[in-house]
Amino acid sequence: MSPGTPHHARAVLRCATDGLVLGLAEAALDHPARSRARRRLHLAVAAACATDSVVQEEPWVRTLLAGTQPGAPTTEDLAVVVRQGVIACGWGLLVTVVDGPLAPVLRRHGVRRPHALLGVLVGLATAASTLPGWWRQADERAAVARATARLDEELAELLDQPGG
Repeated sequence: MSPGTPHHARAVLRCATDGLVLGLAEAALDHPARSRARRRLHLAVAAACATDSVVQEEPWVRTLLAGTQPGAPTTEDLAVVVRQGVIACGWGLLVTVVDGPLAPVLRRHGVRRPHALLGVLVGLATAASTLPGWWRQADERAAVARATARLDEELAELLDQPGG
């Protein structure tokens, strides 16, 4: 692994957002419908999604502001997004299925907020299972960025040579 690039920071943020969204959505079930507490949790989910979108799209916006045409996402990038979405949806479906029978059992065993506990567990599981895919994508993007920078340096050297 080659940590420390903006691509890797985005990968960590993306997997954290995957887990946070599922965890908060599950934890919201501990509160009555239309309550302030549930609305705050739903607002936190929306804020997490919005923040993730802004951070993920920052390179595209920077390219657009520089006056160049941003390229379309590659087939590989789209495949990663779909695969990670399927993983997150799978965890969401799993917690939805086990939530009904498990929450009352947890409550009988003294857990005051069973949905929050399930939310933490499913959030951590989601983040842990999506991180490898996002990290691999970050590795690939960082490698492309390094290769592009190297080619740019070589081209600049060639153009700086006399007669170039």
